[in-house]
Amino acid sequence: MNDDVVVSPMSGSAARFLFKHLVLRKHVAKYFYDEQIGYIFAWQPNWLDEAYSEAISLLDTGVLARNLGNIDTISRCLANNQDRFINGVDIGAGYGVFVRGMRDIGFDFYWSDKYSENLLARGFAAKDEQYSVAVAFEVLEHLPNPIEFLQESRRKFRFHTCFFSATCFDENNLPDTDWWYWAFEGGQHISFFSKRALLWMAEQMGMSLWHIERDVFAFSKLEWKVDRNRARLWKRIYRRVSRRLFPHQVETRESLTWSDHLKLRDKLRSGGNHGAHQRE
Repeated sequence: MNDDVVVSPMSGSAARFLFKHLVLRKHVAKYFYDEQIGYIFAWQPNWLDEAYSEAISLLDTGVLARNLGNIDTISRCLANNQDRFINGVDIGAGYGVFVRGMRDIGFDFYWSDKYSENLLARGFAAKDEQYSVAVAFEVLEHLPNPIEFLQESRRKFRFHTCFFSATCFDENNLPDTDWWYWAFEGGQHISFFSKRALLWMAEQMGMSLWHIERDVFAFSKLEWKVDRNRARLWKRIYRRVSRRLFPHQVETRESLTWSDHLKLRDKLRSGGNHGAHQRE
């Protein structure tokens, strides 16, 4: 086989070599570009068992904020389209933060994840039955064949819509090795999508692609809308709780989410032993 050309795991077409880079500070990873569909992938990622030794990455300082944002976004989608929702399944649920949060505000969601322990949504594991919608937040970039995973999940749970997250790259300006989303230090991100790749995946699913907001999209048989003018649910809850817990606090502090990520990343790059080999 020509080392500069391999077969894309998603489309089966030839993909060209982009670059190689160390992941987890010791494994040489090769990255290829499937120009037919606009998809970049790490070739034969044999470091995944090591990278996935824990359910949440040390570098994922945004895990709580991101889940709260996703709960807000999806709850608004479902509230504005109530006739389309009976129940839902999180098909990469991790510890169950999203499922527990959705259930706390009245949405009947269930947990599914082959690779994580269910800590927060115990008692609400999904069964092999039909669910109205699925969610797959921070899931697809971890998979060696995302479309296969989605198709298998749909056969199992028979959902008409799957909400998911994607940080897309620009095909007209392919990212260099400084792009933060490669996440070389953690080794978990192995699939990367352009908007064209998402459209191709939607076609394979027999669905349409919908951009909900920010990095949130949906594959669906239906049309979706979100009320962007409604006050954000979790901001209201946060303010209410903050006022009760800290009645004398008048100053709003700047978030440490991103600066914490950079601090931990730099420690890993310098060789510090801080639990780097963990899964998101």
